[in-house]
Amino acid sequence: MLQRIFGRLYRSARKTATSSRERRFTFLLVYSHGRTRSISFSFTTLVSVLAVACICLFTLGMFVNSYLQTARENEELNYLYDVAGIQEMQIQHLQEHLKDMAERLRQAELVERETRSMLLEEGLIQEDASELSAMVASRQLVAETTSRSGRSISRIPPRDMGVVLGSLRQAAFDLNGEIASLEQRIDELRGKAEDAVSYSRARPSIWPAYGTITSVYGWRTHPITGRYHFHEGLDIGASYRTSIRATADGTVTFTGYQAGYGRSVRIRHGYGFETLYCHCSSVSVSTGQKVQRGDIIAYVGSSGSSTGPHLHYEVFKDGKRQDPMDYLPK
Repeated sequence: MLQRIFGRLYRSARKTATSSRERRFTFLLVYSHGRTRSISFSFTTLVSVLAVACICLFTLGMFVNSYLQTARENEELNYLYDVAGIQEMQIQHLQEHLKDMAERLRQAELVERETRSMLLEEGLIQEDASELSAMVASRQLVAETTSRSGRSISRIPPRDMGVVLGSLRQAAFDLNGEIASLEQRIDELRGKAEDAVSYSRARPSIWPAYGTITSVYGWRTHPITGRYHFHEGLDIGASYRTSIRATADGTVTFTGYQAGYGRSVRIRHGYGFETLYCHCSSVSVSTGQKVQRGDIIAYVGSSGSSTGPHLHYEVFKDGKRQDPMDYLPK
């Protein structure tokens, strides 16, 4: 069977070749001066030329199509690189903005910690666990943002620029919210601290001298006259030259000798508070001087009407004498 098929194909090919050799085409060229020239070629040659021409046209078409496609791809690539360049500048701007916000947040937290520490020192607030958690979270956000901001732009592929840009924008949004929340808390704390701490520092709150209480505020028999009278202060017995300290911040309004009270110091603290320190051996401050709580202002003595070295201490609120024991730490 196969032999018959191949035989037919062979005979057909020979017949075609024979007929092709017999069929030829001749072109006669006549020049203007009368000379002629003939060109003759076979059918096979004509087919070959046409085949080559088709191949050339197909190749040319493929080349033109490839060129146009490459041009479009280059145009798209240039556009993508232009977009990537714009996004890179935006990322750099966001990174700088994030660093500035991170520094603002760090400074805000520092102020908050200092303010909170001042309030805690005065015993005006108690540490809140939820606020501590918020502070820790904000510090973690600063660390994450700073780390993200420090990422090298050159290592980010152009196709990832959009993702990085979106991530940085979200980080900036989150950080702005955190800063706004923290600054609001700081403003509230600052207002609270300025009033509360100022009042606390003006309120007499420490012992003026270390010693033994020999007479309290109230009715008693006078140790010298023997009369029953109202004792307007607190007597603290102490060794001669024991330091006497201001019990609150304030301004010295009087230093000098008073009948019965001996050498004395009077301090105005604000918010209606005043204190008086009497029977001093010597005074170490002067009128008009600013003092802080705990500063040494005088020394224990026995000047004036006194049976021995001690400090007579009085507290005033809005011009009225108070029981000093109500202002001393227990």
